[in-house]
Amino acid sequence: MGQRFNRNALQRRLLRWGHEFGELLYPIARKTLPYRPKMWWVPRLPIRAHRRRTPHTRPWTAPVPSPAPALRTGPGIELLPERQQEAFDEAPLHDFIRLHPEMRGVHSPTGHMWISLLSTSPRVQGAARRRARSNRSPGATAPVAALTPAELTRAMKREAARLGLSGVGVTAYDIKWNYAEYHGMAVGETVVVGIIEQNFDSTQMSPSLRAEKAALSAYAGLEDRMRLLAGWIRAQGYAARPEGFVGESMVIPYAVAAGLGQLGLNGQLLTPHAGSRCRIHVMSTDAPLVHDEPVDHGLEGVCNECQICVRRCPAGAIPARRKESRGVVKAKLNTKRCLPVMGKTAGCSVCMKVCPVQRFGLPAVLEEFERSGTILGKDTDDLEGFDWPLDGRHYGPGDRPRLPLEVFETPGFDFDPDRREPVGWVEPDGRPGNRPDDTDGDHAEALGY
Repeated sequence: MGQRFNRNALQRRLLRWGHEFGELLYPIARKTLPYRPKMWWVPRLPIRAHRRRTPHTRPWTAPVPSPAPALRTGPGIELLPERQQEAFDEAPLHDFIRLHPEMRGVHSPTGHMWISLLSTSPRVQGAARRRARSNRSPGATAPVAALTPAELTRAMKREAARLGLSGVGVTAYDIKWNYAEYHGMAVGETVVVGIIEQNFDSTQMSPSLRAEKAALSAYAGLEDRMRLLAGWIRAQGYAARPEGFVGESMVIPYAVAAGLGQLGLNGQLLTPHAGSRCRIHVMSTDAPLVHDEPVDHGLEGVCNECQICVRRCPAGAIPARRKESRGVVKAKLNTKRCLPVMGKTAGCSVCMKVCPVQRFGLPAVLEEFERSGTILGKDTDDLEGFDWPLDGRHYGPGDRPRLPLEVFETPGFDFDPDRREPVGWVEPDGRPGNRPDDTDGDHAEALGY
């Protein structure tokens, strides 16, 4: 099945000791470091470790075979339009940080990720600031080019590939996917979706600081490339405004609508070439681009047959069945269980690591299913095994960590997953404040990035 990514006993001890060291220093870091330090000015050193974080900047061009009939479910996300509109009218979607301002406080469960955030902040914040500056004037910088919509779309996708985006797609803007705090900021009725593939080797080491740093570095690379692509669109005579990786919209529905993948049971976008081992970014534009269509790659069918992430999730936060939520039929994650575990285990990402499509690619998974009727790698330690930083143990198929109650608790943090309306902005010291605008990249720093 390819290269194995198992740690030896000493490396697992180091994984545990690293976690314990971070926990030991966390109270000190919480008091001495600002929650969102402005580190964009810190120079990035060309050290070898950065290669393990670097995203793959190769466009996805390999053909994807058609799925077997048993794996076909239909293109797009299953929606109940009347219920979706009703939910939007009752309570529009809100920015997660605005909805839960306690996430910025000193007791935030993601504060335990301070080491990975600290080391990647210069690159991520720098990319966010460059994108924010370019968005101050999102309008056209040249007369409208004499290209047909089809020609313009082909040229835009060629430029995206040249810049190093793994995939790009086009779809229609839908205010129901846009957070209420950012209504009216789109510059057109078309959305361009960009994807970059996260470093493969580092992802296989999840959960770990190395894997989390690779994820954050991928976001930084994506920010820069989408900013440059927006500049190219403006140079053709149209407006373009990238949203930023923290997001002003739910990006996964846009990516599905643009034919770039399908919604997995783990709540993430599954792409044919890299599963959910990728990062997504969107921009609005008034360019007359040809819209792509959703595609049934067979990924939902693979999820239905596989369900490895459901069994392997250490927090037990992934349901085995989809159900309706706000007019969308999906597997709704238990955020109250997922969030604190993610924050205390360097981003966790076990659900990403154990996905066969992430590891082997959809063509290999489809080929194995066609040949044997089974999911490639299922019930093997090669795919399902992971090392747990809280105890330094390796967990293979049929075994997962037993998490004590305190792992799910964060003293001083009261997270309400059923909250539907913002409760106001709170500064890190607890004082009421205003939501920072995005003119200097503060939006990207709201989560500590």
